Amino acid sequence: RNNNSSSCNSDDEYNQLSMFWTAAKYCYLWSTGGVSSSLNSTTDDDESNLPYSTLMLRSLQSNAESSLEPLATYSKELVSIFRYRVNDRLHSSFDDIREDEFMLRMNLNDSDGGAEDDVLGRYGWKRAVTDAAHLVPNQEWKSPVDMGRRRGGDGMITTDDDRIHQLSEVVMFLEQTKMNA
Repeated sequence: RNNNSSSCNSDDEYNQLSMFWTAAKYCYLWSTGGVSSSLNSTTDDDESNLPYSTLMLRSLQSNAESSLEPLATYSKELVSIFRYRVNDRLHSSFDDIREDEFMLRMNLNDSDGGAEDDVLGRYGWKRAVTDAAHLVPNQEWKSPVDMGRRRGGDGMITTDDDRIHQLSEVVMFLEQTKMNA
């Protein structure tokens, strides 16, 4: 029985590590310029044409919805952090963007967070006056990522980068546990 329990835990740890690295791959590809990837198709069937931001957020969301811990907890945190980072990059890259492209790149759908205009407002976008299918940045909006600096328990200022570093240490711990098993 103990062997089965140990094998099951080992399989769970391997699955968590595998799922986390899949998300990390897309995070890396996005951070090296994936926001500018072309959109030849917006269908869900053809993932090769999806922007890296969408693939990254879908992978993290899938991890967050898993029942595997600590993967689910950490991925929930990362979904929020990276969605705001993708949004910040969209703000700096686009004077206007089609609404469907925005929703795709942010991995959002109509059911995320209530009324559609509320979702757009939360991320600092509003409908263009001349074309309701396009969004323009709300100039008064301030990114929570910019305001993401806060004081830790030791008085040091921590950032999202510090939190991501801590998460990578968890992954390294899981790898070492897997290698020692």
